[in-house]
Amino acid sequence: MAKDISFLVKDIKKATVQAAREACVEIMNGLAEAGPAHTGAFSSAWYAVPSNGTAGGPRSEGRIYKYDLRNIPKTRFTQTGLYKIVNGAEHADEAMDLVPHTYEDFDDVEPLKPRIYGVRPDAATRGDVLDGGGPNWKTAPADWWPTFNSGGQMQKLLAKGANKGFLNFGKARGFG
Repeated sequence: MAKDISFLVKDIKKATVQAAREACVEIMNGLAEAGPAHTGAFSSAWYAVPSNGTAGGPRSEGRIYKYDLRNIPKTRFTQTGLYKIVNGAEHADEAMDLVPHTYEDFDDVEPLKPRIYGVRPDAATRGDVLDGGGPNWKTAPADWWPTFNSGGQMQKLLAKGANKGFLNFGKARGFG
């Protein structure tokens, strides 16, 4: 009996990979929108990395990058996870406020998102700008990264992408 439906296991694995790829697209676009955007390099450096893959650097500048399935490599189904989403920009830890901010001269670049001006204390993170005017600025709140991860946005985009992937899988195969 199991032999009669063994083809389903293959289809379920393929559908799961497709759903994971769609979820990665949704999540990476959400990260690009939620995070800081000075030149666009950070927003274009999100990668869905299979267990044996590595992230590259920024893809472009001058805009907030828009991801699609071409940015997500196809991988095989494994029980240890399909993808890990990472940012390959050199300044990723700084942009995610994981390390103290270091000065970079962005005065000649008009940021892609509105600036919030204030004062950044010594050894503070990128987003740790006290609002109210001053020489320093940020284009995303200091808590954008943990808020995205634990505030429900990640789960919502994961569900949206997975639903899209599973729903489109059957149609593409002629089952709908």
